[in-house]
Amino acid sequence: MRWAGYLLFALGMINWRYQNSFVKGAPLWMLGLVLIISTYIPAVSKLLVTKVGVAITAVIVALLLVLAFVA
Repeated sequence: MRWAGYLLFALGMINWRYQNSFVKGAPLWMLGLVLIISTYIPAVSKLLVTKVGVAITAVIVALLLVLAFVA
């Protein structure tokens, strides 16, 4: 699950820099940072690696990426 956090963080920073848009870039890197931090908390990490947790995270990541690059 940490890979999704790194992905969102990196894309958020790139998006923020090149589109000069805090509104589009900030939600990406903020959620990425939350995902990275949450993988170090054992109770939250156990929830994230379940099938439901992976599915919810994948949907949220996909929606954020679509909103950041299409909107």
